[in-house]
Amino acid sequence: MTVLFTSVGRRVELIRHFLEYASAHPEDLSVLGTEIDPFSPAAQVLKHAVIKVPRADDPAYLQVISDICHERGVNVIFPLIDPDVYTLGTASRLPLASVGPDAAVIVSDKWLTYQWLNEHGIPTVESWLPGSIGEVDFPLFIKPRRGSGGVDAFQVNSENEFAFFSSFIDSPIVQRSLSGSEITVDVVVGARGEVLATAQRMRLAIRGGEVSRGMVVDDPEVTQIVGKVVTALQPSGPITVQGMYASDGSFRVTEINARMGGGIPLAVAAGVPVARLLVDSWLGREPEAVKTLDVGLHMVRFDDSLFYRP
Repeated sequence: MTVLFTSVGRRVELIRHFLEYASAHPEDLSVLGTEIDPFSPAAQVLKHAVIKVPRADDPAYLQVISDICHERGVNVIFPLIDPDVYTLGTASRLPLASVGPDAAVIVSDKWLTYQWLNEHGIPTVESWLPGSIGEVDFPLFIKPRRGSGGVDAFQVNSENEFAFFSSFIDSPIVQRSLSGSEITVDVVVGARGEVLATAQRMRLAIRGGEVSRGMVVDDPEVTQIVGKVVTALQPSGPITVQGMYASDGSFRVTEINARMGGGIPLAVAAGVPVARLLVDSWLGREPEAVKTLDVGLHMVRFDDSLFYRP
């Protein structure tokens, strides 16, 4: 099978994981990637297997991706950034491993996500649009409704800060600030919508919107809530579910990303063979169950360098 990762960017660890599997099983897997910037780090790892494409909001983008799938025999597309999820998710003719068109619209809009979670009885964090907010206690959290990667996400601690960021951020959503730890759950979903594995990661430190320090945890309450998300959303590929603990100790879902998360290498290191599970599923084989995870395993990230001649 041939897989296509879109917007590979800085996802070097993930791409290396799949390339290592492809090297060991060349009869099973071939890996391609797309990028708007052919000089990105993961593009150097893919070398000749990276294809330059326009941005996801370019009118030509869908046709370019469709042509790649046809010419390269792509069996499945794994999007790696949220804008790709929206654009590709609303184009049903492509072999996308993510969510369907309606769900792509929902997960790409944090206000719609909040409403969807409430409709399905899934605990979430109280949220408002700036024009509808009443008397609330600070601190609050404000971010773009359609944002990604932690860009323009801020805690606001006063009326003055709230007034500034409400006008500074394009189409913001306001959420009650939760005081507990943040958990991201990697949900590895196969070709037929089956859950192949899950891994819970506590985010201990964030850099540029992506986890820089994390730890594998296992909370039965989180497992139950994430199960409700998956049942209601019905994804056809890997997703991540993010949430935080409230002051009363309960877990609340804050976001759903219909793609593999940036911290998924920690799940791999803890015992989730993501590449093998997904390849087996898409090839119609019965994936071997993941028996145990290395709960308590920590991850810390650092900068590395790649050297190349363009």
